[in-house]
Amino acid sequence: MAPPKGVLLAHTDFPLYVIQSLDDKHFIVGGGGGQAKTGIPNAIEVYRLSPAANGGDMSAVSVCRHDTGIRSVMNCASYYDGRHHHLATGEDEFCQTYSVKYKVFSQNDGAKGQSDNVRQRKSDSSKSAGPDKDSVKEEKNKQLTFQIEELKNVVTDFSSDGGFQKCVQFAPKYSSLATGGADGYLRLWNYPELTKLWEVQAHKNEIDDIDFSPDGSKIVTISRDKNGSVWAVKDGKKVIDLVWNQKTASPYRFRCCRYGIIEGKKDKFNLYTVNIPVTRSSTSHCYISLWDASKHILKKAVKAGTDAISAFDVSPDGIFLGVGSISGNISVYISFSLQRMYHVKEAHSIFVTGLDFLPASEATRAVTGDYNYNLVSISVDNTVRLHQSQERSSYSPILSSASEKHEAPLILVPAQLNLKVIMIKQVTLP
Repeated sequence: MAPPKGVLLAHTDFPLYVIQSLDDKHFIVGGGGGQAKTGIPNAIEVYRLSPAANGGDMSAVSVCRHDTGIRSVMNCASYYDGRHHHLATGEDEFCQTYSVKYKVFSQNDGAKGQSDNVRQRKSDSSKSAGPDKDSVKEEKNKQLTFQIEELKNVVTDFSSDGGFQKCVQFAPKYSSLATGGADGYLRLWNYPELTKLWEVQAHKNEIDDIDFSPDGSKIVTISRDKNGSVWAVKDGKKVIDLVWNQKTASPYRFRCCRYGIIEGKKDKFNLYTVNIPVTRSSTSHCYISLWDASKHILKKAVKAGTDAISAFDVSPDGIFLGVGSISGNISVYISFSLQRMYHVKEAHSIFVTGLDFLPASEATRAVTGDYNYNLVSISVDNTVRLHQSQERSSYSPILSSASEKHEAPLILVPAQLNLKVIMIKQVTLP
């Protein structure tokens, strides 16, 4: 049985604000204490997932760390070009880019001369059917780490009371990146040169979140001015405003936005938003909303509890939605039905700052176990936690939050049947 608050992977010495998966076994986190001289570091750190041993829980081991000086890392985006990773971060008013390269480290590097003397020529004996023992030992001593190198930075926000980049995303083809800031401007930058391609005053207040459509043609922005808009990547012209037409007793605003692919195809995708009340109350619910990404029409919105949502993510395969709240709660929803299948109260002791689904690959499952998803959450409580579904090999009826109100439950079908979610015909429960 999984721990009641998820698996504690790591505990850092600085508050965490960003998380990104790098590959099947590694993820990167960032954060810090900012410019206040409190002794709390500002850093980027890479962790390697460590499989459970002797019946214990999984953990994560730090393999690389980079100090970011006086600036805390508050938002980030990354991509892999086939050789190494590229990272763009928001640090105060700057967008700072990094190269994150794989590096093989040998435990024998400190005694290289000695190890060179030990290696001998392979025996000419016909009985030698495999590598010599010294070669095998040398391979076992090699470990994979990373080298983080600062590249360029550029000011991306020009607020009169001090700039602050709120969000950053790479375009799907990685030749550009977009930033949104406290000044309400959406800016597109050429990458890696970081020369500005265009800018537009997208909102009257700070931009909370942005995302590129999977086909790279549009950017969605949401702001504290309560508006959401879609923009053309080519020239920055507005395509349409998002009209959230739910009937509520009090005003609402957009909080998060993400595109998600459908059926594993990048040419078919939905848009998801999180909508929260402008003024919090014990009776005002947050909503998760599903939009038709081609017509930009609201298709469905469901209540997601009264606890304000602070973090949101869509799994790479488009099947799951991860939700984190200011009380530290973690939930997972089915993307196309918007029904909740996982919920943990107070997984973190304070608000969730970031979520990221690990790659849905066999290599990841070899480390984490055979689960439908692996969601990693972070918080300013300095902890990293892992949340997993029921094992893929077993049938597991999961009641969503709606099922408690006598609605239909969900059943997850095993991986052999390609993970379909089936709605059972509604019945009246006692």
